[in-house]
Amino acid sequence: MNMKIFTTCLFFSLSNVAAAEGQADISALVQTATPQTMDLYSRVSGYGTVVPEPSATMNLNFPKAGRVTKLFASPGQQVNKGKVLLEIATDPVGALTFKQAENAFTFARSELAHSKSLYARQLVSLSQVNAASKALKDAEGALEAQKATGEGVQYDKLKSPFKGTVVSVSTALGDQFLAGVNLVQLVRTDYLRTRLGIEPEDSRQISLGMKVRLASVFSQQRIVEGEVIQVAGQVDPMTQLVDVTVRIKGNTLLLGSKVRGDIATIEHKALAVPRQAVLRDESGAYLFQVINGKAHRVNVATGLEDGDWIEVPNTLVPNLPIVTLGNYELKDNMAVRESKQ
Repeated sequence: MNMKIFTTCLFFSLSNVAAAEGQADISALVQTATPQTMDLYSRVSGYGTVVPEPSATMNLNFPKAGRVTKLFASPGQQVNKGKVLLEIATDPVGALTFKQAENAFTFARSELAHSKSLYARQLVSLSQVNAASKALKDAEGALEAQKATGEGVQYDKLKSPFKGTVVSVSTALGDQFLAGVNLVQLVRTDYLRTRLGIEPEDSRQISLGMKVRLASVFSQQRIVEGEVIQVAGQVDPMTQLVDVTVRIKGNTLLLGSKVRGDIATIEHKALAVPRQAVLRDESGAYLFQVINGKAHRVNVATGLEDGDWIEVPNTLVPNLPIVTLGNYELKDNMAVRESKQ
């Protein structure tokens, strides 16, 4: 009987040892990052719509009358510099006027040559030669003016002077138009701005030249930079917000896009970790730092938050990674394996 008891006890002892050894082999698969010392900003946020700069819109026309023979532009179309927007035929009256100016120049030049020939034989006076010379200059000026308006070209093309977006087309195929009538309105897409609506109490923190981070409300991953160029001195009666005008750098946002803007108001250099590395429980904020292959819990007092980063105190072990993914499964002093991202 004693032998049976001894055997049973030995069995359970060996089982406990095996279980303990198995527990020791358990480790968690995690992803890590290294804390960074960086500039963090306190930000004021607002929403607005992307619009062109006032000087970025251009009305395109011809300095002569004509008729639209081909149309290649439509509202909202993006065009490159040199793109043909429409083709026209010059108005017949304008073509006739050009021909008359051309004939007048030819005649005046012939008259001057004839007057000089007669003057050489003393058959006309010098004043008559001077009058013929003036008539030639007048005829030449009139012809150059006709050339400048393009009256001498039977068919002409309207081309985009820059890369941009067609805002509107004010004509249709076959339409007759007068000289100087606007046919196409074009806007540059590399000169954009937005007006952000900011809470009045927050607007006092904003000044010209502050950096702004902008993103489409439908795609927060696409971020562009901007700069504050104007802060309104009054509250908009419709929105009850203060308008802050931001000039956008780059042209990755489309006209009319709804955007969120984060204005950097206070700069602060600090040690920071990715926001997802910080967890919270009843004891407060904490994170796990990997030391010698094990995750050690470190309680932290978090500070300024900026985007995906959050300030932590300089009490972490320098240059050692902290866990950013898989940290919810960890316990203090637990073995970890770092995955390759």
